Amino acid sequence: MASNRHLGRIVALQTLYEYEFRHSDEVSVDVPAVITRNLERYKDEIGDTKFVHSLVDGVLGRTAELDATLQPLAPDWPLAQVARIDRNILRIGLYELLHCQDTVPARVAINEAVEL
Repeated sequence: MASNRHLGRIVALQTLYEYEFRHSDEVSVDVPAVITRNLERYKDEIGDTKFVHSLVDGVLGRTAELDATLQPLAPDWPLAQVARIDRNILRIGLYELLHCQDTVPARVAINEAVEL
């Protein structure tokens, strides 16, 4: 059975993927509603829903910063060409490495990104 936080990361990834797939200049996405819907499947396993919300909000709030950090690491492969799911896994992992050092050890952030 996956850990509580691993399941939380799965829900965060599902939410970020849906957000990126549906969001546009003409269409806004109710992110809290998407998180709530995605959490419903794991309601008995995930007790720390704040973790999921903070992860999604953190990544969405820093997408430009995360992308600016990621892009130079693969200059011949623009992020727009990276699959949405992979791009969001990279963003989650980098967000945790840069902004969650107090609660998520670097090796955990890296391992979780690989697992996702």
